[in-house]
Amino acid sequence: MRIIAVDDELLALEDFEDTCRELGITDEIIKFNNPLDALSFVATNKIDIAFLDIEMPVIKGIELAKRIKAICPNTRIIFATGYGNYALEAFGVDAVDYVMKPYEPEAIKRAYNKALLVRDVVAENHVFIKTFGFFDVFVDGKSVSFPSAKSKELLALLVDRNGGVVNTEQAIAILWEGRKYDETVQSLFRKVLKSLRTSLEEAGIIDILIDNRNQRSVDKSKFACDYYDFLENGKSDRVKYFGKYMEQYSWAKDTENQINEIID
Repeated sequence: MRIIAVDDELLALEDFEDTCRELGITDEIIKFNNPLDALSFVATNKIDIAFLDIEMPVIKGIELAKRIKAICPNTRIIFATGYGNYALEAFGVDAVDYVMKPYEPEAIKRAYNKALLVRDVVAENHVFIKTFGFFDVFVDGKSVSFPSAKSKELLALLVDRNGGVVNTEQAIAILWEGRKYDETVQSLFRKVLKSLRTSLEEAGIIDILIDNRNQRSVDKSKFACDYYDFLENGKSDRVKYFGKYMEQYSWAKDTENQINEIID
């Protein structure tokens, strides 16, 4: 595998590489202290993991991650930060983990192992839906784009229901919490559903969605999912669980608590 490390602090780059070697990580590590140089490299070279400092001049780490993912969608992003308040935003750009500065070997080891796990699970399945951490959908290892955030959230809700049926009123109550159930919000829902269908059709996976008039669900036989694997295997599959479930959706907290109860 090939790892790039990007940090404007040379000492931090050396510290990262030294820590990796001490941990027995033998992958190729290419260091950049200029984000623009890193982008030029990514444009012509395949990389597997990008270890990015968030606070850098010229290009911030989060923006750099977005540009790297645009060039190489399968890159696993790990952020380094001295500021805990960046954590949620970091995961918001599909990062597998973040580590705090100064570096702790165990934190780097944890992040590296997560990157390996996500890569391997995604590669093994034609369609893989990731719920641990942030919710994402992969087809042949490439993440599916959802132009509408609500359409992605609707799919997440259906996946969370584990094959169970969700009707229009139930979906609206969750996706637009507190909103009056009227024609306006029903019209919004129809647009979201249409957007979801379009995204799935473009990805070639429309068959995962079961749409029967007022009721929707997912066909669990059409994809692999870390949450479903966990439910089937229980504690023996806990290595795939990172402590968070569909982290971008507040309504998913109940399921996360249930998972934590199983583990505890």
